[in-house]
Amino acid sequence: MIDVFRLSVIFAVLTIMGCSSDAPAPPMCRTASDYSGNEENAACLIRAGDKLLLIRHRLSGKLDMPGGGKQDGESLACAAHRETWEETGVNVLVGEPLGRTPNGMLLFACHEQANVGALPDTFNPPDWADLEVISLHQVNPFELDHDDLRFASDLIPLRDGFVAMGQPPTASPPSAEQSETKAL
Repeated sequence: MIDVFRLSVIFAVLTIMGCSSDAPAPPMCRTASDYSGNEENAACLIRAGDKLLLIRHRLSGKLDMPGGGKQDGESLACAAHRETWEETGVNVLVGEPLGRTPNGMLLFACHEQANVGALPDTFNPPDWADLEVISLHQVNPFELDHDDLRFASDLIPLRDGFVAMGQPPTASPPSAEQSETKAL
């Protein structure tokens, strides 16, 4: 078991190193969601076939969804977009909310165009994410159990969101104009 002193030293080092990150600025927020709830935290569910893209946290060693807290003036959808970029290097289109975890994290359907599904099931995060993220994993959420996740209570909302997303599109998600055209 890690004692309090060791844990304090780890947090201090991560904080100092985090301030000097060489991370590129996140790309402009891409969202198709107009959700305006009052939650403070948001995450992306990124489906690639029968798997979700998850991160493995450095401190806990457990899997989690890419996400985190919003910054001043930032929408929840843009927080999910930025956090996903920072933790995975994947530029997503943030869709509609799928649900929320017991901790209050709002889960968004996020669509990527980088063909993540063609990558190995386990791969390295971008260099700028390696302080927080050990590795990226594509996993079937129905092969996970509560102990695999950073927050055990996230398993059911994670699975529910995965099912709600359905099969990912084979092409880019339609733009608002294309959606309106199809409706006519």
